[in-house]
Amino acid sequence: MILEYTVFMYSIIRQFRTDGIRRTEAEIAADAGFAGIVGMSLAGTTRQMTLSAHNTEDGATVLLLPPLYEPQLLSMHADGMIVRGWQRLSGSKTTPGPTYLQEWLLTFVGQQALQRPAVQGVRELSSMASPLQLMQGE
Repeated sequence: MILEYTVFMYSIIRQFRTDGIRRTEAEIAADAGFAGIVGMSLAGTTRQMTLSAHNTEDGATVLLLPPLYEPQLLSMHADGMIVRGWQRLSGSKTTPGPTYLQEWLLTFVGQQALQRPAVQGVRELSSMASPLQLMQGE
C-alpha cells in the first residue's frame, strides 16, 4: 500500500448556479453554503474537485455536492477563490443526470493534513497548488 501525503482545505462552498442558470446576488448572499473538506483529484485525464465530510456514525466520507469536473480558477482573494467547472446531477441507475456549468465560491476556513492510501489510477493534487497549477492541471 502506497501512502500519499495530501493537504485538503476545509472550506465553505456557495454555488452560483442552479441547473446551469446563474442565481441572483441576493440568493447567493443569503445562501449559508456547505461546509466540508475540499479535495482535488485526477482520474485518468479528468480533474475533479469535491466537497466531502466525515459521517459521524461510521467515519465514512460522504460527498456533500456533486463533483466539479475540469475546475478552472477564475479569481483568488485573501480568504478564498472562485472556480468554474461542470457538475453532473444524479440521474437514474441506467441514465446519468444532466451536466451543467457551475461556479463555486470557496471561502477557506482551515487546513487539514491527511495521510491516506493512494487509489490506483487516481492522483491527488495539493489544494495548496498555485493558481497557475490549478488552471493547467499540474
